[in-house]
Amino acid sequence: MISGNRPARRPILAALATLLLAGAATPSPAAEPWGLEDLFARLRQVGSSSARFTETREVGLLTAPLESRGTLTYRRPDFLEKRTLQPQAESLRLDGDRLTLTQADGASRTLSVSSMPEIQTYVESIRSTLRGDVPTVMRFYEVVLEGTLQDWRMQLTPRAEEARRVVQRIDIAGRDASIRRIELLQADGDRSIMTIQPDPA
Repeated sequence: MISGNRPARRPILAALATLLLAGAATPSPAAEPWGLEDLFARLRQVGSSSARFTETREVGLLTAPLESRGTLTYRRPDFLEKRTLQPQAESLRLDGDRLTLTQADGASRTLSVSSMPEIQTYVESIRSTLRGDVPTVMRFYEVVLEGTLQDWRMQLTPRAEEARRVVQRIDIAGRDASIRRIELLQADGDRSIMTIQPDPA
């Protein structure tokens, strides 16, 4: 089990945000009209998806960004996995209430999402995004959607003070119902940028 100290939770929470949101990356036909309800309706149609990712993390204590590559897998309603292949193999798997982190040496740590309120907030709110549940997402986040169906950007700002102490905001960009870029800005100034290439259908 992961210990209860907050420094250990911060990187897991940041990874969760990118993992969960990336689960929605899948193409979908374009159609009008366009708005938040329309985008969520498209995401709601996703039963499963897989993609490749490249992630760059900028950490204040380091002089150069960290880059990783791997795969993403999502199966409705609550299975998500981020499998990093480079620079070393590791995985972050969310299955129901269980979050499991497996490191390169094979060591595995598991926790109950519901036992950590700040992580549960992210899990439940972002799962609601994948399910197309607008009211629940709006309860957890202030949501701003800009652009057009062919080039849109959605900004999520956590409403809860506890969540804002870890993550300042999440910016998601995409085309149609395909998420192509996720930027996570942490409260301490660190950030990560993930670019996503969905696997062919």
